[in-house]
Amino acid sequence: MKKKKAKRNVKFRFKLLLLSAFLVYAGLSIYTQQTNINTLKSEQEALMAEYEQAQTELSRLEYKAEYMNTDNYVEDTAREKFGLVYEGEIILETGE
Repeated sequence: MKKKKAKRNVKFRFKLLLLSAFLVYAGLSIYTQQTNINTLKSEQEALMAEYEQAQTELSRLEYKAEYMNTDNYVEDTAREKFGLVYEGEIILETGE
């Protein structure tokens, strides 16, 4: 009778040990995956911010490219770089 009880006790402990090992493995796996998920989320946020900055820069450059194809751009550039004015315009200079 004691042999059967001892054998049952050994089987129970072995099953308990296997269950404990499985739970530890599962816990470590979940922890590792959660750490990876958090790292990937922070990378995603950084990439989204970078993407938004690139989109803003693209919009600015597209606007500038459109503006450079207008007569206003040519006129503004001629006034700034070459000091050209229309006939009859009065030039006001500051003390700079």
